[in-house]
Amino acid sequence: MPRPIRRMHTISSRCRPRRNGLIAAAAVGLMLAVAGCGGAGGGDGTGPMIFAVPDQSMSAATASYATVPETMGYFEAGGLEVTMQPVESALAAIQSVGSGQATCTYASTANAMTLAATDPGIVILGTTNGNIFRTVAPAASGFDSIDDLVGRTIGVSVLGSVSVDLAQGGMRAAGVEATDEQFLAVGYGTQAAQAFRAGDIQAYSGYDGPNLVIEGLLGEPLVELESPANDLTGTSSMVCAREAVETAPDRIAALWRAFFQGMVFAQANPEAAVRMHWENFPASKPGGGDEAALLGAATEQLAKRLETTGGRGSAGQYGRQTDEDLEATRTFYAENGIITPEAKDTPLAQIVDYSLVERYNDFDEAAVRQQAAGWTGQDGE
Repeated sequence: MPRPIRRMHTISSRCRPRRNGLIAAAAVGLMLAVAGCGGAGGGDGTGPMIFAVPDQSMSAATASYATVPETMGYFEAGGLEVTMQPVESALAAIQSVGSGQATCTYASTANAMTLAATDPGIVILGTTNGNIFRTVAPAASGFDSIDDLVGRTIGVSVLGSVSVDLAQGGMRAAGVEATDEQFLAVGYGTQAAQAFRAGDIQAYSGYDGPNLVIEGLLGEPLVELESPANDLTGTSSMVCAREAVETAPDRIAALWRAFFQGMVFAQANPEAAVRMHWENFPASKPGGGDEAALLGAATEQLAKRLETTGGRGSAGQYGRQTDEDLEATRTFYAENGIITPEAKDTPLAQIVDYSLVERYNDFDEAAVRQQAAGWTGQDGE
């Protein structure tokens, strides 16, 4: 019988300052480490674990790791008790690991590199494929490349976000410049769709899930604009407290093994993953509308995420990109001010630890896909 997901305390807002640029983030991370914001997160990995999820809505895009491993017994098989704790951003998630309020998280590599370069208590254990961030525009606009946006207004969720950095970096790499004045904060969803309708923006820089939501609300197709940033890989990282890795490596490996088992399951049967996610996190299910349409949209959102991030990394194993690929991503970040100079100059071996790769890759993919194909509901196999 699948077990219900446990929910616990809220991570203190004192440990979650808003993002004001990643260069400032490193200093913030150090202050948090010194202050030692209260920590009931099982940070050493020996007891119940808290996994910080940088998505407060627990959207369908999180289903593969926030729900599937618990429901399908992958955590239990590893002897783990894991609580999913939503927080407001990738930066907040990684800071919660650094402060001892969470054991691990899955969040932005840019944030992870910047904080890990200054806080030895944080370590990256691997990265997933691709780059979920994209700049999109209505198909009717005729835009097909990011260099078409010179002089155009680009919507983003908030100013100062990595979406701005990646759009500017992509334009610069394509041989054109984007000014700060080109970017307009229009939030997500309804507000962003209305900004398109009103002509306030001609493009939007965001990531896969929200981009699909905006497209649905707008009622017309959005196209992903070609950009050098689209080819980056390893842009989402598996981040843990170094103490936990050193104290309980088998348990941490079991956590990420379950993460990738959940990924394989959700790739094989994304609709099942969404259904179980809504069962375990009812608030994540959108209200109103046709049930079949809502399920279809959520399934598309999850499938889109896994189309980008799923599968084995460029080095041939889950969670591992080649050093050349990861270094290329880091160089792009550094050249565009997305990470600090210190994060660029710190040897990768100091912030990335691949010692658990073999252990978290040790599972039967075919067996997981068979489970996904035969899944019939919360009480089924």
